[in-house]
This record gives sequence, C-alpha cells and structure tokens, in this order.
Amino acid sequence: MLREYRPLMKEWFEAGRQDEHYDTLVAKKYLMRIDADGFIEPSKKYTNPDMSLVFIGGSTTECRYIDEEHRFPYLVGVLLEQQTGIKINSYNAARSGNHSLNSLDILLNKVFPIKPDIVVMLENINDLTILLYESSYWNRDSSRSVIFDINKEMDANYFKLIRDRYIPNLAMAMRNFDSSLRLLWKSKKKSRDEFAHIRGKHVVYDESAMVEQFEMNLQSFIYLCKARNIIPVIMTMPSRFKEKPDKIILDAFNNPPLDYFQFKQIFDLFNKSILKKAQENNIMVIDLSKEIPQENEFMYDIVHYTDKGARKVADIISGRLQPVVSTRIKQRSLQVH
Repeated sequence: MLREYRPLMKEWFEAGRQDEHYDTLVAKKYLMRIDADGFIEPSKKYTNPDMSLVFIGGSTTECRYIDEEHRFPYLVGVLLEQQTGIKINSYNAARSGNHSLNSLDILLNKVFPIKPDIVVMLENINDLTILLYESSYWNRDSSRSVIFDINKEMDANYFKLIRDRYIPNLAMAMRNFDSSLRLLWKSKKKSRDEFAHIRGKHVVYDESAMVEQFEMNLQSFIYLCKARNIIPVIMTMPSRFKEKPDKIILDAFNNPPLDYFQFKQIFDLFNKSILKKAQENNIMVIDLSKEIPQENEFMYDIVHYTDKGARKVADIISGRLQPVVSTRIKQRSLQVH
C-alpha cells in the first residue's frame, strides 16, 4: 500500500467542514495539486537542479490547509535558494495519515529513484495512534494497513476504481457533488471512523513496546538513507500539548481510550526517541517541538500549522540546512575538479 495521492490529481479541499477541535483555521478552500510522480506541487522546478530535498511524513508535512506556496516543504527550498544562490528542488512526499512505516515505503519506492541529497522525516502522532489502537504497524485496518488484497478491492470498489482511473475530473466532480448534497441535506450519516471498533473502549497498551517499534523505524530510515549516500534529517513534532492545555485542545480528549495527559506522555516519549536516535547515529535533528511556540497563532489544532506556523517552521529548517547544503555543494565541486 503505497499511500500517496493519485498522480496528476487536482482538487480543492474545504477546511472547516469536518474539523472540530480547532480555533485559528481559516475556513476556505485550499488547492492540492499532485505532479506526475505523486509529489505535492510545487515540486520539480528545475530539470537539472544543484540540490534536491525531499520531505516525508503525514498531514503535518502535507500542510493541506495552507496555500500551496506557503507549505513549508516548498518554502524551505525557496529560502535555501535565496541563502545559497543555487537551484534547489524541494519535494513534498507526505500524505495525510502516513506513519513512519508508510514513509519508509515512500522512501524506498518513490524517493530513492529521484536521488535526492537530503531527506527530512517528520513523524510522531500517526505512529502513536496506529500503535495505540492496533498494537502493530502490520494490521488489518483497511485504511492504514501496509498490505491490501487487490481482489477484494476490485470486488468492493470496481466502479469507483474504473471511474477514478479513466475519468478523474468527472470523478472529482461527482465526489464534490455528493459532498455538497450531504451538506445541504444535513445528513446525520457520520464520516467513516477507521478506529470505530475501539473508539470509546479501554485500551491496554505497552508503552515501551510502542516506543521500541517507533525507534526501529527511525533507525531503518537512517540506515537506508546512509546506504544511498543521502543525508537523513529527523525532526521532533511541535504540538499544543501543554501542562495546562487550552480548552479546545482538552475537549478533543473527551472520548477515551486515553485521557489528555496519558496521550501527551506518549507523544513526548516519541519526541525523545527522535532526539535519542539522532544522537546515537550522529545525524542532524531539528527540534521543532522546542522551537515552535505552543500557541494557536502557530497551530490551529493539536499539531497542524497555521500559515504563520508553517513560515516559522520553514525559517527554522532552512537555517539549519543551509550549512549542510553549502558543504554538500563544495564537496561535489571538489570531486568534479
């Protein structure tokens, strides 16, 4: 299951319909364009760049509800070009819902073929959620499983698959029309809940086992990049998980299995694992959780950035990467001469 958006997709996502626990999200439509290789546009600016970067992760890297030229993966490339004077392609290979094993799949089968210089990974909350609810990355959840049965998919969704494959623009119009009708009729039908089988129930979880599985994926990411002479960079995930939380954030945890402080504790442990793995492997870590203020002007819900938040993230990342990029270019120049 290569969790990516359909290549050449062009779709408007409307914010403010289904999102409930947010306070500074600008409710409007946001354009999502996907290039022929499945990367979020803008992506490949140059046919022969001096440097290529790739960002992998989930919705916090995807930045769906931010105007496309303000999404931090693209903006980092723009800022680095200004700082270094070289041509840079900065690719966004994220997909909402992707955890670190999905990102490893993306890395192997989608990122390696374009031979980037640097790959930056931002993961945490999706790993926490899948391990909390399913105990393993390898599970039978229909939307989060890493393996699926194509025969069952064809039997259940044959018309939709054919429609999306051969008439994608009409398919998009049909989906939008259906969504508009449901909104107009104020349908009480709830959107699909991928964790409905466990929602509201008490969950028995092994905190140390969850951390161990997450750390194994971080280690795999580092090894795989180094094996391909790619510079791996990992980042901690900023959030609004405060000791004294904002009410709107606390309200998001009014339905067990975990209360706010239990969830926060594991989230913080996962960020500590990111710092730990970077230190053990002597690679760059960008501690966004420390540098992004835990306020609604930077994140409109628990972890997703506002426009101002994405800009601050891009400023931090580009500042940290600039010396690495300059060194890489100098090394390449010496090899040529």
